[in-house]
Amino acid sequence: MIKVYVEEFDLTEGENKREREHREGELLLRKGLKKDYGIDYGDGIPVPVLKGGHGKPQLKDYPHIFHNISHTDGLAACGLGDVPVGIDVELIRPFSEKIIRKVMSEQEKEQFGKLKGEERTAFFFKIWTLKESYVKAAGWGITIPLTDFSFYLGPEGVTCSVPGVQVVQYCLKERYILSLCLLEQTEICFDKIL
Repeated sequence: MIKVYVEEFDLTEGENKREREHREGELLLRKGLKKDYGIDYGDGIPVPVLKGGHGKPQLKDYPHIFHNISHTDGLAACGLGDVPVGIDVELIRPFSEKIIRKVMSEQEKEQFGKLKGEERTAFFFKIWTLKESYVKAAGWGITIPLTDFSFYLGPEGVTCSVPGVQVVQYCLKERYILSLCLLEQTEICFDKIL
């Protein structure tokens, strides 16, 4: 099973955005470890994390517990469980369409081309978060071309061109896209829904 922890937060004036986002992600990891596994590192003690190939994080003392963290403006998310997981969250916002050629496959570009206005923006972030979550689950980081695999967003849900990949996607608060990719089929549940 994979459990997903999500938390909104506000930055205070003068606060370092990157540091705060990282802290919020680690707080979610700590919460999940304590709640789901009874593991408590205590306050002020960093969770011991090792970097695997291509920088994929893994728990030093618990390599059988998989996790992944993502954050964006005002939102952090953590997936935690017993199968490899990748998670990505993004705030839906304006973007430069120049990046499409580096991100989308021909099939995805075709779907994108049929959309207008805000639908195009939402579609881009749906594809972006799916790509990010997949390469994070696989442990590659962005070391492979994102155009080498595809996602199809259809009426029955999201499918991946890579066989065996389980994919789920959510729109949170009508302004965030959260995508989760798993390399094995398992149950997914949320600690709480925003």
